[in-house]
Amino acid sequence: MGKKRKLRKHMRKRELDDAPALVVCVGKSCVAREVSRALVEQTRAYAAACGAPVRVAVIGCLHVCEKGPVVATYPDIEFYKRVDFPRACRLVDELAAQARALAEDPSESPAPELR
Repeated sequence: MGKKRKLRKHMRKRELDDAPALVVCVGKSCVAREVSRALVEQTRAYAAACGAPVRVAVIGCLHVCEKGPVVATYPDIEFYKRVDFPRACRLVDELAAQARALAEDPSESPAPELR
């Protein structure tokens, strides 16, 4: 299963289909789990403190282990390698800005393609 497909499936199970989220890989092969878990906790605290409408979620191994900690944005899936706390905060800020812009002006969301 591909990384993006695995991530989408995981988020659907958590019923977060379109909610903005920062997803952190907590597999044990790339970095010590304590490092990934600490990143999750620090980033969750940051998101809560600044009132960002962004969830910080975890996922198992994404199989890009040599480049961890690995983080993905959701729903527009983009992967980021070797993420530290300051970079995770910037990603939360970007996701929050996008979510707020869509909430203020829903017409900015892309129109569905007709086939």
